[in-house]
Amino acid sequence: MLSNGKISIQQLAVLVILVTVGDSILILPSITTNAAKQDAWLSGIIGIAGGLIVLAIALYASSLKPEFTYVEFTRFLLGSWAGGAVSLLYLLYCLFNAAALLREIGDFITTEMIPETPERAVHFILILVLLYALVRGIEAVARAGEILLPWFGLFIVALIILLLPQAKFVKLLPIMGDGVAPVLRGAVYVASYPFAELSSLLMILPYVKRGKHMRKDFMLAALIGGICVVSVIFVSVVVLGSYITAHQVYPAYGLAKKISIGHFLERLEALLAIVWIISTFFKCTLFCYAFSWGTVQLFNLRSQRFLLIPFGLLLFGLAYCLSPNLTFYNELLEHHWLFWDLTMMLAIPLLLVSVYFARRPRLRGSSSR
Repeated sequence: MLSNGKISIQQLAVLVILVTVGDSILILPSITTNAAKQDAWLSGIIGIAGGLIVLAIALYASSLKPEFTYVEFTRFLLGSWAGGAVSLLYLLYCLFNAAALLREIGDFITTEMIPETPERAVHFILILVLLYALVRGIEAVARAGEILLPWFGLFIVALIILLLPQAKFVKLLPIMGDGVAPVLRGAVYVASYPFAELSSLLMILPYVKRGKHMRKDFMLAALIGGICVVSVIFVSVVVLGSYITAHQVYPAYGLAKKISIGHFLERLEALLAIVWIISTFFKCTLFCYAFSWGTVQLFNLRSQRFLLIPFGLLLFGLAYCLSPNLTFYNELLEHHWLFWDLTMMLAIPLLLVSVYFARRPRLRGSSSR
């Protein structure tokens, strides 16, 4: 199944781009602009730099034992009990992220596109597709990403180009009018949500056909995804303004509604909806994979097939119960969720690197598995 699949570095890069953009293209402009106002674009640039540093640390930790997944490496270094506890925290993190992404898709579709449809019906259909993707395997998921990425990139570029005639760069002023602190606060969101949530991919790195430049390609793909997200933040500010961007739930979707070329080419928000659903679905799929395969490794199970139906039912209930309403969920993202992201992608990799070098004399003679 998924564990027996192999993907190329090119396919890994495709998944990195899709996961980096993920849900951030729709929710991050509002969160970042609420923190940094008209300087949200500057927060984005700083956040990309910070996010790449976080990613570099996690990839370095992974490279110490490249044949191990996140769960295997944690248990190898910290032992069965401490490593098992940290691995269980990681699995819960993946489960809640998958549920949150499922909830985001359901909220968006039932709020903006088909408001008369029950949200549970949307969740049920999406879960069926997710489980099918898990059954088909990581190779099939990666190939689907290769097919969809050109369309994904085309829609992103078209969205930005078609909105440039409406840009008013005076909305970027005054630059750093409130000081440095709001800019740095906004940068933390950019570093956390697009980049720290790449932690799900640490579960598939051992199944990538390795080359000399795998880490470099991983970082480059993450940079491309980050540029896409920051470009949308920038366009949101110069077209909508910082106030409207900060106070809309889906500012990028509202942005797409403003496209008007000669009063003929209009209302292209469906393009943004397609882009967002594609990237968020891939991000959710990889968190589902990380949870299911990590559970197999943590509990030494033979297969994950029998876990799929219970996992689907758990995901269905958790997505609906995750938050009582959209306002509560946005508050959760803005004030709490980023700490969980940075713990999994920064604090724990730093801990693992420290323990590895402290125990290296004893580990040198140990077997690779």
